[in-house]
Amino acid sequence: MTHELAAFSDVGEVVRVHRPEIPVMCMHRSTFEESAAEFVAKFDGTVLYAVKANPHPLVVNAIFDGGVRHVDAASIGEIEYVAKLRPDAVISFNNPVKPAHAIRRAYRDFGVRDFVIDHPAELDKVRDETGPDITVQVRVGRRNAAAVIDLNTKFGTTIKEASRLIVEILRMEATPAVSFHVGWQAQDPEAYTRILQRIVSMPNAGELAYINVGGGFPSVLMPPGLTLDDYFAAVSGMSIPLRAEPGSALAASGASLLTRVLLRKERAVYLNDGIYGTLNEHAHYPGPGPHMVLDSMGRPRFGRETEVTVFGPTCDSLDVLPNRYSVPDSTQTGDWILFSQAGAYSNALVTNFNHLGEIDVVEVLTAPTVAR
Repeated sequence: MTHELAAFSDVGEVVRVHRPEIPVMCMHRSTFEESAAEFVAKFDGTVLYAVKANPHPLVVNAIFDGGVRHVDAASIGEIEYVAKLRPDAVISFNNPVKPAHAIRRAYRDFGVRDFVIDHPAELDKVRDETGPDITVQVRVGRRNAAAVIDLNTKFGTTIKEASRLIVEILRMEATPAVSFHVGWQAQDPEAYTRILQRIVSMPNAGELAYINVGGGFPSVLMPPGLTLDDYFAAVSGMSIPLRAEPGSALAASGASLLTRVLLRKERAVYLNDGIYGTLNEHAHYPGPGPHMVLDSMGRPRFGRETEVTVFGPTCDSLDVLPNRYSVPDSTQTGDWILFSQAGAYSNALVTNFNHLGEIDVVEVLTAPTVAR
């Protein structure tokens, strides 16, 4: 399946030649591919792409070109989408709470044989809708204060209860595994090590097909002095096979976002994109600010800078980025502000609030390197 996009040499050409009127996602295909290839080469186990991070066809195909063959899906819609786009994908249904009909369709219609649960009632649903030829992951929850967003308040059971569920999985003649998630943008590699040590110490750990360490590998908020290599080292050398399901770590660096300045005030800029659009994720964390400002002809602006508040285009006063950012004093109405590292949880989260959800997507061959 091919999905051709208009292609440009750089972001300046997008502004100069394409002359867009709406926000533009600039996809850098080779960057997605390189991120995937690095993760596959260095992670000591099987890599699944968390497709929710960015399901755009260019992104999924580039990540597969980088060597990933497995996908973490969270809904029957994602499963159906991936199966059509990439018939070669091996799909896991990794949402701990699923409708019974979705489990049934995943198993019967799409050949999914890997499911996750964190409660006996969910295991009952999986048992009722599938056969014994499946792997069932038990998701373990453990709070992690060193994550930017803790993802263990909604899902996850205790180690003790996980051990009981493994017994039940074996009784249904299915294959058990364990999964966990240390949280989004985990700031401490040892968070993985600590929970892995607890899992391998379980009395029935020897029955596990694998341990899924989830995602959480930092991308936009990598701690100073650390790289992904430090995180790979923290999970290497395990006696039980490992899996991981990165989303942001594979996708974030692969796209940039061009947003137009609708109005420049003394201490504020109003953009044609905001937290109801591709900048949605910025509402939850102090993300990277503008990478560069381009004039209406696509030329970078430089010079003395001023700190401004960044507002989105909607009528809602909540449509504002939580941090103030610096832009050149020469920034004016009609300019374009570029946000780099916009490949994850951006176009996937766009809403149509105020009917302002339209975005353009193009391919840009050279990722931006000029920063103010």
